[in-house]
Amino acid sequence: MNPSSFEHIHYDVVDHVAVVSLARPDRRNAWTGSMAAEYRWALHHADTDPLVGAVLVTGQGSSFCVGADAQILTAMDGEGGTYQRAKVELPPYPQNAPASLRHNHTYPLGLSVPVVAAINGACAGAGFVLACFADIRLAVDGAKITPSFAGLGLPAEYGIGWMLPRIVGLQNAAEILMTNAVMTTAEAIEAGFVRRSWPEDVFREEALAYVRRIALHSSPGALSVIKRQLHVDAEGDLHEAYKRSVLDMDRLVTEPDFSEGLRAMRQKRLPVFLPPTSESK
Repeated sequence: MNPSSFEHIHYDVVDHVAVVSLARPDRRNAWTGSMAAEYRWALHHADTDPLVGAVLVTGQGSSFCVGADAQILTAMDGEGGTYQRAKVELPPYPQNAPASLRHNHTYPLGLSVPVVAAINGACAGAGFVLACFADIRLAVDGAKITPSFAGLGLPAEYGIGWMLPRIVGLQNAAEILMTNAVMTTAEAIEAGFVRRSWPEDVFREEALAYVRRIALHSSPGALSVIKRQLHVDAEGDLHEAYKRSVLDMDRLVTEPDFSEGLRAMRQKRLPVFLPPTSESK
């Protein structure tokens, strides 16, 4: 699926950053099956584009994503909880992704590029899941962030009961899920769910600058390995993770990014790992 055919996702590349925007602002970016498929394809295009160094996921309008579309949930309730899965072609999983990362929602963790969620407003349900499976979360000041599952009689969906404790710790995760907490941005930062925040008038600009720094000044080869170390190696034992990191080091010191990093250090400047664009010159 080509980005030009997307209906509910807007995809653009700005200065080596793939900006993936949930594009149903009239429905507060409520999640649908077609949006999920387009999101997978958008991430696939970003991951396979050698000129993309990182991904920024955000929402159009004043909301990030308020969860599954209420019309779909109402229809499910009327059908006794059953629903029809959309039959659509999906992109392949990354070649070396383990079984745990071969699911729609865990897919971002298996990519070679970092995925940063820029929570620009209300974030609930499916939007909360989306944010959990990003590598880093940013948020606009004053956003409201909630899982919403317990309040709907639902479990922690799509592996969130496993993922959230890794982000915020077991007790924080238990409180967030069991009390169905509605966190402000400040509370989400205190819990460790959100890393940074900015006021609304500068949020998009600052979030894009944050992700651009990753894309331009962190080695793509190193980022790919670091993602694997965080989301795959860390689930094994320390002995194996240590041995594999040594093999990674031995390989990466032979590659051009290592030479650029050393040059930048000697010249007292930031390393640049991707070619300049009109925006970055």
